[in-house]
Order: sequence, then structure tokens, then C-alpha cells
Amino acid sequence: IEDGAPYHGRKDVKALKKETEDRKRLFVYRLPSCSPDKNPIEKLWKNTKRDATHLRYFPTSDDLRSAVISAFKKYLGDATKIICVMKKLRTQAGIV
Repeated sequence: IEDGAPYHGRKDVKALKKETEDRKRLFVYRLPSCSPDKNPIEKLWKNTKRDATHLRYFPTSDDLRSAVISAFKKYLGDATKIICVMKKLRTQAGIV
């Protein structure tokens, strides 16, 4: 899934996509511009910000990094946090 990031248009990325599409091993789906609601990772980042960084002061970038890593470890330890995000997306898309 491409979200419009500049690196999706790089020469080497285009070549890889062409090679894998020709072999029917990869299908590229491009998200519409400005559609974070359709990109699951955006929901996870929103939750990470809420749980780890929102309205908090971090004296150093290492402190910020530690807070984000701690949130990720919680997600890894409790898959329901990820499943919840995916379930909401499926419901919104009508895939229930």
C-alpha cells in the first residue's frame, strides 16, 4: 500500500514494483491523497501519541524515544490494542 511518500516514486522502487507485478507476486494499491483514515499505521501512531507522548515534556530525544518504545512494547505484549485498531478499520470499510 502506497501512501504518497516520495520514496514510492524512486527509480529503484519503481523497478522492483514492475518486476514483481510482472511475476504477479505483488499488487500495489495507492491510497488517495490525504487519507490517513485508510492507512492502519496512522491509527497506531495516533494511539502511540495518545499513550506515550501527548502533552508530555521530554528533556532529551532519548527520553522521547524510550517513551515510544515503551508504548510499542505494550502493543507487542497485548495484541488486543492492535486488533482493536484493525477491527475499527474493517468496520469503517464495511468488511465485517
